[in-house]
Amino acid sequence: MALEPVELAELLRRAGYAQVDAPSAPGEFTLGEAGLHAISTAGKRAEILVTFGPGAVASNGVGANLVRSTTPTEPVDFGPVPLASVRGSENEERTPRSLGDFPPALRKAVLAMEDDRFFDHGGISLPGILRALVRNVFSDGPLQGGSTLSQQLAKNLFLTPERTWQRKMRELFLTLALERELDKEEILNLYLNEVYWGQAAGVSICGAAQAARSYFGKPVERLTLGEAATLGGIISAPNTYSPLRHPEKAQARRNLALRRMLDERWISEADATAASESPLKTAPIAPGRSAPYAMDSVLEQVESALGQGAVARSGLSIHTTLHPVLQQQAEQAVEGAMAALQATHPESADAQVALIALSPRDGSIVAMVGGREYGKSQFNRATQASRQVGSTLKPLTLLAAFESDRELAPSSTLDDAPIERLVNGETWAPTNYDGTFVGEITLRETIARSRNIPAVLLAEQVGLEALADWLHDLGLERARPLPSVSLGAFEASPLELARAYTVFPGRGTLAEPRLLTQVMSADSEVLLEFKPDTRALASPRAAALATSVLESVMTQGTGAGAARHGLAQGVGGKTGTTDGGRDAWFVGFTPDLVVAVWVGRDGGEPLGLTGSKAALPPWARFVAASGTAGGVFPLPPTVVEAETCTSGFELGECTECVLELYTAGTEPIDGCESPGVLSSIWEIMGNVDPFGQAEDTDPPGEDPPGVRGILQRLRGR
Repeated sequence: MALEPVELAELLRRAGYAQVDAPSAPGEFTLGEAGLHAISTAGKRAEILVTFGPGAVASNGVGANLVRSTTPTEPVDFGPVPLASVRGSENEERTPRSLGDFPPALRKAVLAMEDDRFFDHGGISLPGILRALVRNVFSDGPLQGGSTLSQQLAKNLFLTPERTWQRKMRELFLTLALERELDKEEILNLYLNEVYWGQAAGVSICGAAQAARSYFGKPVERLTLGEAATLGGIISAPNTYSPLRHPEKAQARRNLALRRMLDERWISEADATAASESPLKTAPIAPGRSAPYAMDSVLEQVESALGQGAVARSGLSIHTTLHPVLQQQAEQAVEGAMAALQATHPESADAQVALIALSPRDGSIVAMVGGREYGKSQFNRATQASRQVGSTLKPLTLLAAFESDRELAPSSTLDDAPIERLVNGETWAPTNYDGTFVGEITLRETIARSRNIPAVLLAEQVGLEALADWLHDLGLERARPLPSVSLGAFEASPLELARAYTVFPGRGTLAEPRLLTQVMSADSEVLLEFKPDTRALASPRAAALATSVLESVMTQGTGAGAARHGLAQGVGGKTGTTDGGRDAWFVGFTPDLVVAVWVGRDGGEPLGLTGSKAALPPWARFVAASGTAGGVFPLPPTVVEAETCTSGFELGECTECVLELYTAGTEPIDGCESPGVLSSIWEIMGNVDPFGQAEDTDPPGEDPPGVRGILQRLRGR
């Protein structure tokens, strides 16, 4: 993959890994000149060393010896990367944890700074109240605190932050109620999950777990003594003492917390000294949602199954199929390509875009981009926008034709000439995009050059009713048995088109898209589970023939522009452009990915750009970054290669010859050695007298061949 070392390190931190000098335990990694060395936390212990070339992964090795390897290794599971946590109405970021998850150093630091007599009082500290009362009487400023940890929790849970005598009295009564209903451990646990720890990226950080990630880029369990003391020290004014914006103040508060912990004899002098002398290192992970369009789809699916508000209310853990690296690369590809498009075509400034990527093996949605800017429009064009599919439909017709006729091959020909059809009492006369007609043309050229007339003829060979049924099986429910369906004159979403295209790299098997794998309750009970759903709709033979044709689109057809991004082999796909350039499409695949991209205006106004100009660039940028191109599409035993004459055959001996694919048993016998028509007639005529009498070379008793016999022999040859 195209991936920088710092990007991989950031993903590991988001997955809960701690960056250390020398990893020795699961959940630790280091990044140095030799590469990135990490030890997995998921499943059995696994180590990996990743080395990097210019902006991409160069090699990796797995095992105790960490030998570098340039060959693919078995996948290593490093656990999931958190993509989002549900925020409350006040735009807060929360990750609730149990008390045992918070390290003792953090609990002690918080108590040392906020309430060192917490386990001795009943919720209210009279000495603290008296000190605050004296300050408030002799000061004209806002009322001062004196609050115990229990009082702070009562205020956070039930009250507004205003400082008035009335609010303070309500706080005291609520505190006593809390102390009566909960034990000290439960109150401390609630406090550590609720306390406000400042702002980051415009989001309120609530709870120690999120604070550890936001400031130090690690799970709360892995906080060092110094980091725990820092968090304990800044609670009273977290934005004033923020280690991100005010590191000197934060360091002073850390050292104060260490001294108070030492005074309480909760830590040793040696530990306090070492922690206070260590530099304050931050490694922030910005809170907020990744893949916002996909996260909206996730919440919609879960709440439709479990009820409105179930996610925020129940503390669910939702596992998705999204691949964090591919999602990031999809967003970057879309942003970069659309900026470039706008620079060369300023009229496209209001154009929108959608990208969706699936795994053809199991339908996993690995990346989803629903628009250019989520903050301005939350409408998910990848799943919700239905637009005319145009010529992206032609490969699906081709696959149906190969499935229904074993004699058909990519070299089979159709006539690209004017046609008219009567549809609902009106004459329909389709044309090609360039307004010309080229005569006899092969199926391979028909798809590569996106010719319309042969596509209509091919659909008629399949049968319009049969074609509509086939498209419905693929999930394209709006297809109707009309001639125009062959040119994609019906609507589908990018997700629906991507699903249909899984039959190509899937060797005839359709994979139903899925975004979720599991939904678990707060106590790890599996509430929902989503298994892969695949079904065979076409033979591997037909899929291989069609896939080969779609590879030609990328080398000599409308997808050739992808070569600028290094996509020379191991890719197939098809452009689509509807009337007036209203919709620009590119749908394609590698052995491991199916990716659909749509570009157009939300209102359907003409954009005036083709699929190759508008939709191919983001597709190519993403697929190139994914590292999945360059492979091969294996041929089943039912498909063979054979030499095929492409020029000169009708005039004499073959002058041009290529390797072409055929269903086994239907391939040309003589290949490029096959004589031309004129020489074949001359050879046969050598055995025929002008009056139709056979010479002695014919077996006795046979009728003389004459013209009919000559034609029969030619057909046989």
